[in-house]
Amino acid sequence: MVDNQVFERNMLALASWHGPLCADRVRQSKADTRVGVSLARDGSPVPYIDAGNRRAYMHSRFDPAREADRFTGTFEKTGFYVFLGMGAGYEIDALLQAGRVVKGLIVEYGAPTLRAVLERIDLTHVLGDRRLRLLIDPSAEEIDEAIASSYVPAVTGGFVSVPLRGRIDAAPASFQGAADSIRGAIGAISDDYSVQSFFGKRWFSNIVRNIELSNKPTPPVGPIRVAYVTAAGPSLELSLDEIASRPSGAFLIATDTSLRALLERGIEPDAVISIDCQHISYYHFSLGMPERVPLFLDLASPPTVSRLASKPYFFSSGHPLSRYVASRFRAFPVLDTSGGNVTHAAVSLADYLGASLVRIFGADFSYPYGKSYSRGTYIYPYFDVRQSRLRPFESLFSEFLYRNQSIEREEDGDGSFRYVTKPLVAYKERLERLSSSLHCRLDRVRGHGVRAGTDSGGRDRRVLEGRVFAAGRPYLKPREFLESYAKDIGSLPAPYGQAASYLDGLGAHEKDVWMTMLPSAAAFRREAGDEPPDPCELLALTRSWCATVVSDELARSKDC
Repeated sequence: MVDNQVFERNMLALASWHGPLCADRVRQSKADTRVGVSLARDGSPVPYIDAGNRRAYMHSRFDPAREADRFTGTFEKTGFYVFLGMGAGYEIDALLQAGRVVKGLIVEYGAPTLRAVLERIDLTHVLGDRRLRLLIDPSAEEIDEAIASSYVPAVTGGFVSVPLRGRIDAAPASFQGAADSIRGAIGAISDDYSVQSFFGKRWFSNIVRNIELSNKPTPPVGPIRVAYVTAAGPSLELSLDEIASRPSGAFLIATDTSLRALLERGIEPDAVISIDCQHISYYHFSLGMPERVPLFLDLASPPTVSRLASKPYFFSSGHPLSRYVASRFRAFPVLDTSGGNVTHAAVSLADYLGASLVRIFGADFSYPYGKSYSRGTYIYPYFDVRQSRLRPFESLFSEFLYRNQSIEREEDGDGSFRYVTKPLVAYKERLERLSSSLHCRLDRVRGHGVRAGTDSGGRDRRVLEGRVFAAGRPYLKPREFLESYAKDIGSLPAPYGQAASYLDGLGAHEKDVWMTMLPSAAAFRREAGDEPPDPCELLALTRSWCATVVSDELARSKDC
């Protein structure tokens, strides 16, 4: 029986915790007349959908609460839960009461179906729980946004999907689509978290130490019309003559890994780009950095590399601290580094500068004939000084090649072959995805590498006019910014209770400050191994370390 008081209480909880858009989708719908509620043997309400020849019940018809408790016993993990279907919320409530849910999403399709349930069953105990967010008839983009804004692996733990079988069977296509979107979003976040766990602390310290260097004035670069981009794959050797005799006006962007190979052939690029946060990237500049050539650097690049250039041009990438710096210290250009490799970033730079055509050399995305890098790149002198009678040059290259567990051999009909790995294939696929959003046309010279959708013959695109690369005027002096940032970190309330709830309860600016430090938290979580600290302890440890990094830089700059 419809109970308007129950419905309005549910709607109040819905609007209070899940937003007016969610509440409007329910209120503006008409209740599905096929939905009814019957009583289980213990008297508990159980919603069902009348399918004509049968009733599809969403929960147990005997003792749904007890069955939900048994169901909860099959879940040992505490973390981020996604519930596909809500029904009367028995399983959701049991997992909440058991403390399994740090944060979670409820995905429900069919606002009329949900309205029919909310008119009959009081679900305020579920809808009013601040750990949860309800999505009603969400698009794939809404699912991506909800997960991206809620799932922080370092503090929310692992991911768990809980399908309500009695509900999803009534709308399998919709819930399957949601499951696919969730899988993609979680996969992207997990990949990003994996990278953060290795480099989060280094990114943070590098950005802080680059603040003073990034304050230098730099003349604008661009616009350009044609760009040549050199990667460091073996096929680069086949194109060096073409690169050396490139037409006047073709702007040559060398990735840092390819710079040494170009300089050995007497080819001076028009620009160099580097995004690696590791100190090993210093080896790419063992032949020096040409005085007049601008070096484009991610703000998270090592300061040892930043100081090599007389003209360091910094840009902002996806790191939260980079975005924080760009909004409060100096507006740096933003380049797409999501491909995870420097070739991807170089193409993004060429597009930013307004190129209509970008020719790419040496991007093999594989190891042609078992060869890893073009001759002349850093790895040759690096291995040269490390070889011995027991580990000759060839042995070191073989070890480098076969360190990959996912390596496979790929052959062409002409007898050529190459080795491919999952990371290299992922780089190729990301560049292909990037190409669809660019204003320029990509023309990848394949050489002996894998085939890709960016090979010669791409279609023409609308070209940007007059784009130049230039950072804005600083809003603050470097020391003033670091002092302000240190004060913001120190003003954060100490973590307490459940870490996810603590972060949710902060103000907007406090959340922004914490976001700049969370990649470092991922690194501390990995370093802890199988015995990670409590999430609140992890946050406290991270905040203390980040504050020390900033204070150390302030002390260093004062002594200079």
